[in-house]
Amino acid sequence: MDSGFEAWPLNEQTAKVLGLPVAALSPTAQLVANGREWIWFDQDSAMAIWQRPDVQDCFPADSLAEALALVQQGTVG
Repeated sequence: MDSGFEAWPLNEQTAKVLGLPVAALSPTAQLVANGREWIWFDQDSAMAIWQRPDVQDCFPADSLAEALALVQQGTVG
């Protein structure tokens, strides 16, 4: 499955548009999106958030690659 997720800048404006709290702007946080959904991942907390049009899931992950793999495999949500 090609998810089409690409890196997006994680800055104050992006966080505000996506509804992420200011705490989401940590130096270790990353954001990928595909236009309809996004995944936020923070290495320091080993947590990811997967936001789809009507659903949000928070789940543990050791890396952004693992978070993407879990989403693509359908093991979260």
